[in-house]
Amino acid sequence: MDLLLTMAGFFVGIVVGLVAGFSRGAMDKVITFVIDVFLSLPFILVALSVAPIIVQRFSAQPALLESAQLFALIAVLSLFTWMTLARLIRGEVLSLREREFVQAARVIGVPTRSILFKELLPNLIAPIVVSISLGLPAFVAAEAGLSYLGIGVVGRPSWGQTVNSGVEYFNSYPLYLYAPVIGITVLVIALNLLGDAVRDAFDPNTRR
Repeated sequence: MDLLLTMAGFFVGIVVGLVAGFSRGAMDKVITFVIDVFLSLPFILVALSVAPIIVQRFSAQPALLESAQLFALIAVLSLFTWMTLARLIRGEVLSLREREFVQAARVIGVPTRSILFKELLPNLIAPIVVSISLGLPAFVAAEAGLSYLGIGVVGRPSWGQTVNSGVEYFNSYPLYLYAPVIGITVLVIALNLLGDAVRDAFDPNTRR
């Protein structure tokens, strides 16, 4: 599920970054303003306000409550994780759009959609892969934290729910709490090391 959350958030960031970087004038300013607005919103407060609304809306339909909470979690994390990648992609596109191959594609009448996804996007694979590999640990930690607060998924395996369940048994059986905490720590460290390795593989300067 964490991989699904990562892909959803970064898909939004890639599309918004491409459009913002390739657009000129008012469109670029509007998208940049929207990015700044989302960056100013407090993530935890929005998540805490969404959870009671979802529970109240679907409280009479228990069969749909679990799915609603899952999609709400995906929506919240996706809406608050695309901005950094969008800014990165926008900066890269601002420099690439003045290159000869982009200018040649515009001269011969290639549609804008083809320029974005067939000319510019392949040249952005390296920063996108690095951002995804480094962003996945943040999603794991965020999902675990939200599940611990009761905002995350319900009825599905979750690190946060396991930690929450182990709190009440801490005095009698501390290992029940230590095991998921250590598991989260090891997983996040491993994913961060993987992200560093991917970054080094795509950065030629690190191989010198």
